[in-house]
Amino acid sequence: MSSEIKSEADVKREVKKLLNKHEWFYWMPAGSAFGKNNVDFNCLKNGKFLAIETKFGKNAPTINQNKFIANVETYGGYALVIWEYSLTDLDTLLQTI
Repeated sequence: MSSEIKSEADVKREVKKLLNKHEWFYWMPAGSAFGKNNVDFNCLKNGKFLAIETKFGKNAPTINQNKFIANVETYGGYALVIWEYSLTDLDTLLQTI
């Protein structure tokens, strides 16, 4: 992982690198002030769905993001929040699911 992570945008950049490295198909839904909130990345590989919300520093997921994550898990998908300090964990996880 890059040591130059200074913002959430940098975390997203590193997540993209890891998703590409492990050959996950992903898209980044546009955020909206209206309608359902989503997370930063929706990903697919071998029939498995993974939702990733990225954060930096002390930022935390919103109530709606937590609800989205819970729904993904309820319906059998994987969902997680990644901070700058958990990128190595994501690298490991992407290899195993």
